[in-house]
Amino acid sequence: MSLASVTYGLSIATIVLFGIIALFLARRRQRVKKDDTEFFLTARKSVPLRTIAWSFYAQGVGAWVIFSMPAYVVSAGIVGLVAYSVSCGLPILIVARVGAVLHRKYPGVLSLGDFVQWRYGTIPTILVSLVMLLNMSIGLCAEYTSIGNLMEFVIGAPRLPIVLCVAIVTSIYTAAGGLYVSILTDVAQGAFGIGLLAVMTVYVAVTYRPESLPTPLPEGLGPNYWGWAAVAAMPISMTCATLFSEGPWQRIWASADDRALKRGSILGAAALVVVCFLYGFGGFLSIWGGFPQSSKDGSTAFFDLLGAGSETAPSWITILAALSTVTMNEGCVDSIQNGIVDTLASRFFRGKSVWYPRALVFLINIPIVFVSLKGYDIIILFLIGNLICTICAVPLLLGLVDRFEGYVTGWSFITGVLSGFLSIVVFGYVKVGDWYEGLRYTFVLAYDWPSFVLPLIFSAIGVAIAAFIEGAIRKALGLAYPIPLAFVPQGHGDAKAPEEQSVSSGDVESVAHGYDQKQEVFQETSAFRGQ
Repeated sequence: MSLASVTYGLSIATIVLFGIIALFLARRRQRVKKDDTEFFLTARKSVPLRTIAWSFYAQGVGAWVIFSMPAYVVSAGIVGLVAYSVSCGLPILIVARVGAVLHRKYPGVLSLGDFVQWRYGTIPTILVSLVMLLNMSIGLCAEYTSIGNLMEFVIGAPRLPIVLCVAIVTSIYTAAGGLYVSILTDVAQGAFGIGLLAVMTVYVAVTYRPESLPTPLPEGLGPNYWGWAAVAAMPISMTCATLFSEGPWQRIWASADDRALKRGSILGAAALVVVCFLYGFGGFLSIWGGFPQSSKDGSTAFFDLLGAGSETAPSWITILAALSTVTMNEGCVDSIQNGIVDTLASRFFRGKSVWYPRALVFLINIPIVFVSLKGYDIIILFLIGNLICTICAVPLLLGLVDRFEGYVTGWSFITGVLSGFLSIVVFGYVKVGDWYEGLRYTFVLAYDWPSFVLPLIFSAIGVAIAAFIEGAIRKALGLAYPIPLAFVPQGHGDAKAPEEQSVSSGDVESVAHGYDQKQEVFQETSAFRGQ
């Protein structure tokens, strides 16, 4: 049998095996206890430390790592690789910290959109939900593209069958088991993937014997502008993208307690940094050693490393690499699909059965699979989503600051987002000298540091200006500020708008002072029950 046939068969068998395990776990849990819709979406306070650590790792490390990390090395070099690797784990720690505060203050939230609805109102909520759906859809497309690239460029087989297999299997067990089952499978998928990586690491240590290693490092691999730009661009872009992905938030809700969340996020983040660096460093070694490259952009450089200077690698190590890629891909895909279900169910399908968003995930997969077959550059796919998330990040985070309640409103939020976007437009024009080419440069071509720093600054300035103008208008006209007094979680079957009470600007401090006491009335509702 050919390598392509064996690899394809084993890859599909691995995907189906994990799918069967997930369905078995879902069936076993339903026999013990039938989950309500809220638990299906959040698995609230049910996952212990070790399991949540594996889950934080598995939801963040997908097949994209094996392709995009080496590809980034081509332009950003060793400095960019280190910055990118650290930036893969750092957002988990930041979001876990923010999530712990959010969860402690508003323990009944089902999604990030729940908080935004209460804090800012309907229009910002719709915007945030759409950004999250776009961001997660891009992540899903990147995963399908990555697994397709594996089969087409490394194995020499068609990409469509494997993409369809991953999409269908993960959609089925995601619909059946929900978040809790997805988290349980993360343990097996994560451990299996790391085990295979360990074998490949030993193999590379034994076989890596290049004829010569250029010193000093070539310009593309050594410290250069794009590498130093990554020191700012990557932490910002990855953190903002993580903020607008439901997967990490779901694991915050699912953590058994604060200790599990804190230590689990640290362990998961550390594993992410190490694994991402190893795959990227493998690509670095391949390019540095002058090994034959099967792709111009360097995306397959890790697999070229396994050839140890030959045109092709031994079949057995290629198969192991393929199985590792498939395993990481499946774990990441089911996490993204669960995040999409959560966002749709909590924002757009309140009062309806959870089977509506479950079914919609199947439909959403159709255009995403189609786009993935085009084989777009994975790094560029992420650039588009990361920039959009960066534009919206600061206005979102300002909503968590208690002292800004009653001053920073939904109108301020929208103004901040627009200001952040305009800063990118202006930067692109100044950089290139043309409006269209400027947008293309910032959104499609380059991870340049001003593209990520400027939106943070100017979105904050936009929020401040809007808040000042709104405050002046309200004071002049004697209008009251809409200040939310207490968050009351909304049920799946009883979707009412968050209540707000208008108070005068002079009462802001007293309301804010009494706010913590108001949180005592925060209770779980019984409406999110029954599927």
